[in-house]
Amino acid sequence: MALGASTEKPYTQWRQVDGRWTRECTGVETGVSYNQNVRDGHTELTFNVPFSTSLATPELIQRVRNAWLVCHATHPEVAIQVSTGPEIPQTMTFKALQCEADAEAWLQESLRVVTDQHATDVARMTYNRRLPTKGKRNMLYLVTAGAADPEHPDQHCFVWNTSHTLTDIFSVVYFYNYLLHAVTQVPGDRNLAVSELDYSDIATRLPVTPITPYEQQHQPTREDREQAIAGAIAQAELYSSKMSSSIAMYPEPDAVSRSHSTYCIRLQYSLPESQSLLAFLRDQKLSITYAAAAATVLAIKQTYGKGHETGALLGITRNARRWLKTELELGEEGHRAPCASDVVFLWIPFKEEYFAASTKDTILQLGRAIRTEMGPHLTSPHYIASLSFTAGRFVSALAAEGEPTPSPQAPGFSPQGALPLTREFSSPTASIRAHDFEHSGRQINPSAWVGMFSLWERVTLSMGFDTKYYEPRTMEDFMALTKRNLGTLIP
Repeated sequence: MALGASTEKPYTQWRQVDGRWTRECTGVETGVSYNQNVRDGHTELTFNVPFSTSLATPELIQRVRNAWLVCHATHPEVAIQVSTGPEIPQTMTFKALQCEADAEAWLQESLRVVTDQHATDVARMTYNRRLPTKGKRNMLYLVTAGAADPEHPDQHCFVWNTSHTLTDIFSVVYFYNYLLHAVTQVPGDRNLAVSELDYSDIATRLPVTPITPYEQQHQPTREDREQAIAGAIAQAELYSSKMSSSIAMYPEPDAVSRSHSTYCIRLQYSLPESQSLLAFLRDQKLSITYAAAAATVLAIKQTYGKGHETGALLGITRNARRWLKTELELGEEGHRAPCASDVVFLWIPFKEEYFAASTKDTILQLGRAIRTEMGPHLTSPHYIASLSFTAGRFVSALAAEGEPTPSPQAPGFSPQGALPLTREFSSPTASIRAHDFEHSGRQINPSAWVGMFSLWERVTLSMGFDTKYYEPRTMEDFMALTKRNLGTLIP
């Protein structure tokens, strides 16, 4: 059979059986879900949004209960159950609430009001345990003012714990926009009833893999599929051929005897610093994505370089929203593709002139080299035709590996863009103001990636890692170095 000439369907549709909606995970969904199941929840995600409101706390709690209930029907991905074992195919299931007992059971499982803990501590708790819900269903914590952040006693905080199988950072922001809007709209003086939920046309709101709209919109040919799979194979060959020549992060020598635990770091530039940085990069015609990736590469070289390295094997995320509509604005109808990101590996050869001048010049030269290597991976949507093939190889490798090996790790960078989180939400009866967005998540392997996003023009760098493999002090220093490297571009 010719390369890529599989007779299998590239994706599966939702179908209803005995009152439940179900479909098989496809592409990246399969790899992410399987990885979570065999790696003790690896990449389950947590997102904090602190906010202030005109509502008194008792009414806020009532409204959050009602808004979360509404989400069961409007954003069913928050209540979808996903496989929790190593079986293939991994599957998703969803069932509409039928009665008040169903609703209360789901609310009891998935919604918590916290009045005596800092929101940071709640988040830390979530990423140091697996999602305890049935089928890795989402959990939402409302941490009330006074406890959420004593330095800002008027601010409450949402802490949302979710499976990466059904989210990426872009879809998370769109969901938060919906949730915060919904809190201003729902009743605050009574419980909404199940009979008030609108499950009509629920099939059109169930989430899909990006492969679904890709197949429908771009109609790939046999040649497109074969080229996509050839590209995926080339990626694997690039990794295996270049890893020994690349800079890398090296786990601690005693990693085998250490215990798993997740540690998250978050660093920010001030708003004036961020604005100056972004303005400088606009003048240089270089995206902050590539500048921050370069700062990461340089920090790894500075921290872990051994002298033999001839370049960087850099992993960098890419999102299908460049070619597809993966999310919906408020009031829009249709399917979401909430998990639309994947990873590309690039080989960035080191040239002597990159490191002969100032750190600022090094960042600019490395950044432009990264942009050049990334360019060919951003010209066509047809890589999406290879996602199921790539997921299959990934799952096979995980199944064969067992416990992760504490081996050298290629640099990884996740550019998350300018987040479209709305600041103000209001109705005749309520107003909410969002103040920040924090991203963390569970890490149970030796790969530690740097993340970067901007929110309201303020730039944030972040990292989550497993302390089985890395010392927190070392990684704090590494992240501070990454921030300093990028900061040399601030005029």
